[in-house]
Amino acid sequence: MSKIGVTVLASGSNGNCTVVHCGEQAVMIDCGISLRTLRRRMKEEALEESWVKAILITHEHTDHIQGARTAAEHLGVPIYATAKCAEVLRNKFDFGVMTMITACSDFALSGFNVRAFPVSHDAVDTVGYLLSRESVKVGVATDLGQTNQMTHFQLRDCNTLVLESNYDINMLAASSRPWMLKTRILGPAGHLSNADNAKFLPAVVTRNTRNVVLAHISGDCNTYDIAERTARTALRDLARDDIFLTCGRRDAPIPTVWC
Repeated sequence: MSKIGVTVLASGSNGNCTVVHCGEQAVMIDCGISLRTLRRRMKEEALEESWVKAILITHEHTDHIQGARTAAEHLGVPIYATAKCAEVLRNKFDFGVMTMITACSDFALSGFNVRAFPVSHDAVDTVGYLLSRESVKVGVATDLGQTNQMTHFQLRDCNTLVLESNYDINMLAASSRPWMLKTRILGPAGHLSNADNAKFLPAVVTRNTRNVVLAHISGDCNTYDIAERTARTALRDLARDDIFLTCGRRDAPIPTVWC
């Protein structure tokens, strides 16, 4: 079997987009960047546009969907979303026909087994995704207000994890953001902090875990260095210095991680 690659083309409040690929088959998760940026970043990472067979949507926030409709039209591929999310996309963002999916029900797509699973985030029916092919599993959860038994169960034992590490608690507290926004971020349907990420890793990392990509890192309430250092400490406590750890970037793709 060919290796599965995970390429994070964008990650942050200004846009999110991840491509999971194997050979000449690929699935895109979210597209919150413009078509021009998408095409440039795919080319930079040697991803052929013809490989993409579908776009999976996690939720309707614009940093995840603002380029999805145009990208789907350009690539000639369907958009997959849960029924409630699709309704919002149609009514609020004028999306057309979409393929409906149901959380926790597996389906085949482009050589992958795909499962959406519910997560705690303040959008309509937000989901994360688990993609598997034979014995290899990739978990993507970029917006997590909190972790729970569902996220533990779905993300445990992935070979590659793309997992939110949005903010540093001290930087958020000291920021000039309005108190209501801080409360929303800190709440159970907001975002996952570096410390929360570090507490979650021991529950999901197993001997099969090879890569961890920290996602949705805030530009003003976090830094790549702080996020990576916090996660690295957690992995070191698990005696897993061998895991490849990196951060998704707001302004550029990161090199493909392979599993």
